[in-house]
Amino acid sequence: MSDTENQLPDNNIKIAKQSEQRSKRIILALRKIMQQMDFHSRRLNKCYGLTIPQIVCLYEIYENGRMTISSLSKKIYLSMSTIVGVIDRLEEKQFVNRTRDIQDRRIIYIDITEKGKEFVAAAPYLLHNRLNDNLQVLTEEEQITLADSIDLLVNLLKDI
Repeated sequence: MSDTENQLPDNNIKIAKQSEQRSKRIILALRKIMQQMDFHSRRLNKCYGLTIPQIVCLYEIYENGRMTISSLSKKIYLSMSTIVGVIDRLEEKQFVNRTRDIQDRRIIYIDITEKGKEFVAAAPYLLHNRLNDNLQVLTEEEQITLADSIDLLVNLLKDI
């Protein structure tokens, strides 16, 4: 056996260990992201009595106007069952109103109230706004690479 053939198993082990280390690094980074999101969500809830999904819904309705629950669900990537609960709580706090379509009573529209508009106008600077500001230090190419990498990771996680 040649020296090159003897080194192949060692090389494969080294490559496998490096791959495992990269995987651990990615998992740790995801945990840190989730911790930051959780911290931000708890802080918003404590200060304003609203969760991130509730605030995101309010912003979406504020920016795009009246919409159906299903279109809101698709725009912000939350399930219909989650959106219904979020809208229930926003309606209880009088930030939104629900109205049924006159011709098709199955269709429910969500409108933001004056109280909801006032909240958005005075709302906290959301995490995604701050992230957007911080991303400006990256070049456009770096931003695209980061976004593409995160999209790839999301797709990889779908298969788990």
